[in-house]
Formats: sequence, C-alpha cells, structure tokens
Amino acid sequence: MFTVAVDIGGTFTDVFVLDEETGRTFISKTATTPDDLLVGVMTGLDEAAAQMGLNIEKLLNATERFIHATTQSSNAIFAFTGARTAVLTTRGFGDTLTIMRATGRVAGLSVMERHHYRKTDKPRLLVDERDIFEVSERVDSKGRVVVPLDEEAVHQIVRLVHERGYEALAVAFLFSQKNPGHEKRVGTIVSEEAPELFLSLSSAVAPEIGEYERSATALFNAYVGRIIERYLERLERTLIDSGLRRKLLIVQSNGGLVTPEQTIPVFTIESGPAVGVVGAANLARELGQRDVIATDIGGTTSKVAVIKDGKWNYKNEAVINQYQLRMPMVDVTSIGAGGGSIAWVDGRRLRVGPHSAAAYPGPACYGFGGDEPTITDTDLLLGYLDPERFLGGRMILDPELAAEVVQSRVASLLFDGDLIAAAAGIRQIIDAQVADLIRKATLERGHDPRSFVIMAYGGCAPAHVASYGLELNIREMIIPFQATAFSAYGAALADVRFSLRISDPLVLPAVAKKVNVHFDTMEERGHALLDDAGVPPEKRVIERWLEARYLRQVHTVRVPVPRELNVSTLSEVSRRFRDEYERLYGAGSALPDADIELVTYCIDAVGMIERSTGEKSNAIGEVRPRTHRPTYCPFRREMVTTPIFDASSLFMGSKVNGPAVIQHPGTTIIVHRGQVAKIDEYRHTHILEGD
Repeated sequence: MFTVAVDIGGTFTDVFVLDEETGRTFISKTATTPDDLLVGVMTGLDEAAAQMGLNIEKLLNATERFIHATTQSSNAIFAFTGARTAVLTTRGFGDTLTIMRATGRVAGLSVMERHHYRKTDKPRLLVDERDIFEVSERVDSKGRVVVPLDEEAVHQIVRLVHERGYEALAVAFLFSQKNPGHEKRVGTIVSEEAPELFLSLSSAVAPEIGEYERSATALFNAYVGRIIERYLERLERTLIDSGLRRKLLIVQSNGGLVTPEQTIPVFTIESGPAVGVVGAANLARELGQRDVIATDIGGTTSKVAVIKDGKWNYKNEAVINQYQLRMPMVDVTSIGAGGGSIAWVDGRRLRVGPHSAAAYPGPACYGFGGDEPTITDTDLLLGYLDPERFLGGRMILDPELAAEVVQSRVASLLFDGDLIAAAAGIRQIIDAQVADLIRKATLERGHDPRSFVIMAYGGCAPAHVASYGLELNIREMIIPFQATAFSAYGAALADVRFSLRISDPLVLPAVAKKVNVHFDTMEERGHALLDDAGVPPEKRVIERWLEARYLRQVHTVRVPVPRELNVSTLSEVSRRFRDEYERLYGAGSALPDADIELVTYCIDAVGMIERSTGEKSNAIGEVRPRTHRPTYCPFRREMVTTPIFDASSLFMGSKVNGPAVIQHPGTTIIVHRGQVAKIDEYRHTHILEGD
C-alpha cells in the first residue's frame, strides 16, 4: 500500500511516495510546467514509479491515499488569468473593494518598500466599478433585517451578469456573517437564472467580522473557483484513467486535507508551504524536538514558521497581491528570496529579489535563456553546486553562463570585476535576508530564536542553513533526508482538517451559554464534513479556540478553549488570554481592569491518520569523500579545496567535519569550517558546532 503526495511549486513539481508496509520512501523532482501543470505531475509520477520498478498504473492501483497541493490558484491570481468576475453588494457599499480599508497601497510590502510611500500604489484590481453591482438590502450588526432584499432587482442583475459574459459572481452583503439569509437567497436566484455561474458567498467562505476582508475573500474565491474546479476535475479524471482507485485529497491552507467536492478554491492558496510545516512538526516529534524553526527556501520564496511545544501556529489573515483575505492558514512568514531570485544593482547598492527567474527561463546557468544573475548562479560559481550532478544528473548547469551574467550585471559595477567577491556578496545578502525573516517570525511573537533548532528544507535551504543558522547562533540545524521534496512529504502525513469560524463579538463574563451554542453548531457541521470525507468516528478530534481582544482594540489574540464553557472555565479563558497577551507584547502589557471581548469562535474538525515512521538505516561504512573541488570559504574569503560527499554513502553515525559539501539528488548541504554534520538513524543530517 502506498501513500502518494504531489506538490507543485513555482520552479519544481515534487512527488513523494511512502510504502506504508516497509517505510521506504521514493522521491522524484521534475520541472514545473506552467502551461499545463498536469504534464509535470504525470512526469513526476512516471519517474517515481520507475524508481520502484513499476509503471504509473501499478503504482496508482496500489495507492491508498493520493494527496495533491497545487499552486493553480496562486498562479491565476498573480498572472491575472482568473475568471471574469462580478460582485454583488449592499447598496451604498460598492467602493469597499477599491477603497481597500485605506491599506491597499502598503499591505504585504516590506518595511523598505513602505519607506518609499510615494512609489507605492494599489494593486491591479481584479474588478473595477463596471463589475460591481449594488442592490437594496440591509442587515444590522445584530443580524436584524432593516431593509428586505429587493429580489426583483437581484433577478435583473443576475440576468445582466450572465448576458455580459461573466463567469463568476461574488456576493458580499453587510453583516452577512451575522445573518446570511439574503446571501443565501441570492444563491437560490442564481441557480434559477444562471446556474453555470460560479457563485461565491462571503457568508460561506469567510463568515467573520470585517467587511472588506470578507468581501475580498469572496472575490478571490470566485476569481479562481472555476479554474480550480476544472483543474481538479481534469486531474481526478486523468488519475482514475491511469489506475487510481481511491478518492483524491486536496491540501488546504490550514495544513489539512479535504476531498475535491469539499474544496474551497481560495483555501488552496499557500497549501504547499502549509504542509511543509506539518511535515516539519511531525519530523520534529520523531526526533524528540519540541521547539523548531521551519525554514523553506525554494526557487522563488523563503518561508519561515515557528513550531513551539510541537505545535505550529495559525493565522486568520493572508495578504495576496496586497489584498487582505480572511482564511485559516498555517502561520508562515515569507519573502521573495529563493534559488531563482535575481540579484540587481540599485544605484550603488546590491539587492537580491523579490523578482525571480521562476521555472522558465530560470537561472542563467540552466541554459534556457535567463540573462540575469540568480542565487543558483552564484552557488554554482562558489563551488557549492556540481554542474554535472544537478537534480541527480538530470540537468547539466553551465558555469560560463552564470559567470557571464554575474560579471556583467554585478561584478563589473560594484566589485571591480572580482567575480567570486560578487557571487559571495550576493549569497551573503540572501543569507542575511533569511536570518532577518527568522528574527521577524520569532522575536515579534515573543520567542528567542537561540532556544530553537532550525529545520531546513526545499531545494535551496540546505545549501544556506549553515550560514543563516550561524548568524543567529542556533545550536543545531537539521536537514531532513526528504528535504528536496519536503512539502510533498508533509502532505503525505497531513490529516483531514476542516476549519470553521463564526464571528459574534461578546464581552466576558456573562456569555457562556451563547458561546457554547456557537461551538455546538460548528461541531455539528464539522462532524457532517468528516462524514462526507469518510472519516470514522474513532479517528476524529475536535479542537476549539477563539480570538479575543481588549474591548475597543482592533487586533485579536488566539486562545485555546476548554471543551465546555461555564463561569469557571471562562475565568480560565481570561487567564490564558492575558498570559498570551503578555507573551506577545511584553511583561506588564496586560490590562487587568479592562474588559475582554470574544470576537471569533473557531473549531478544527480533524480526521487523524495513522503515520508510519520512516525507514531506519542501520548500515555502517567508512566515510570517504567522492571527490574534492574548490568551494568558497566565507571565513577566509577565498576558494579552498573541499571534500565532496554523496549522501548515499553516509549512514547512521557518519560524521563529516566542515568545510564539506554533501550532495543529495535534489539538494546540496553545505557545512562550514568549525561545524560538523552528523547522520542519524533516519539519515537526516544534523549540523552542530564542531568538536
């Protein structure tokens, strides 16, 4: 029996296969095919099957779980290739999506970009005033109907939307999270007048307080909905035709799995990074690590997540293309810095990213026409990458092309023509950027990064973790054996998970009965969804939490909730809120006399899976380098002869002293002078301070 997981990234498509009986794993990594993502998926499956001595049909016939994380929704948003979408909103509120709560110019931008405010602008709009329709209706903040829905006007608008060729309709009425009746009635009218329209109701997608965020989430869901539906239908049909006999499972932004029919399209955004964190947390538990900083550097971005006491954090807001969306997500902080990030000169300053060469044309050394220097080009010039063995020898890199672009675009402008100094400078910048990202993800959340270990995965992080970990004084860095396809690995270990939310601001303490009603309603819905997903009762777990704030504050704090709320347990919720508030904002920041307002109530309905541990390695052998070659030493600032090891020759107990390079088929691990790499029983690499 096999578990198969596929993750489509911006540069590569990864396939991870787990043999549930033996614990053996197989990984394939192929170039992402933006014109038709299925081509990359099927190529990866073919390569994985070949490693196992099978064909695709035999592999899929024996597959018990097939899990897929897709970038299709993100691609449609950033490339503006989504459906032509109309918006229906309450009369008088048609400008909500264009005003963007006055934050649209700077949402999601870095501090440096915000400093140049006059250069900022609102993002390209998915819809403008011609696409936004208003209708008479009004519900107040208590959910009471003030103005009835003008149903005849809705019929006319839906017919007009259909006649004008719109493919999707987003409906976002004021306070629909309190009373969704008017939005549901619009849904009924759409099914009568234009059933082919993809319909997105804000009360169904984001039933939370926040008019703009709820509207934006409904809009994005409508914009990508038809694309995701068609892609998943085509994917499922292709897999069934190729031999799959089990239900396809789709990764969501909360790190959980749902069936294609249960998929909310907008919730597939950032699904790959989410399950990377799931994989990191599971691996950390196997290794006995409670506090881990998960770092994922791929071809386009660097992502960081904090795992504290074995658990990752969630957030309820995402910034996509400067729009603020409300959706349950694994808390991942990211910047545009990866293996394909472009180095460029800004006046007399050297910059790296956020622009990327992406999968095509890719870095200059790929030979696909890239003409700007990237991190991959510099790692090649510094000797860290083997041009003949990239991706296990399936791709040959061209050092001359890399040297040409680094020389012309950077070295000749800032480094007096010194090619190696320029390459080292570019690498130093990305390492500093990742270190700063880790500080942001830890210190701003009340954590000291020095008390954590770092886990590094993705195609690029293992080659850089020894540098940014050293800058942060991290005591131990772990590179998983599955690092090159770690998000796919995490997807294989993910649970079925449904995140449900209800907003209803209530001030403590006299609210226990009403809050229990909200939680009971959501749990009933959660069990129904788990029924549809085929999860047996004994595999189910319900996790409760809420978001609270001091009365009249804006931002909320997440707090876990006891199973049953009463006067006593509400007092415990208050204590937990104040403790978390002080952890985030500093000792003494809590306001003991201020009222606490409960804002949003949330549950995660989880269908647990049985996880098999990886295959242990008890082989031993002499540690010998395969060869030697010059690599850059950041301490001596020059190229030095360095031993090169094949990961396949290292087993439990192997120890490699830096400087050294350890080559995996899909990634490369760099060990600096003064560090030592040790291999554990699962063949994961641990970089520690040297003996």
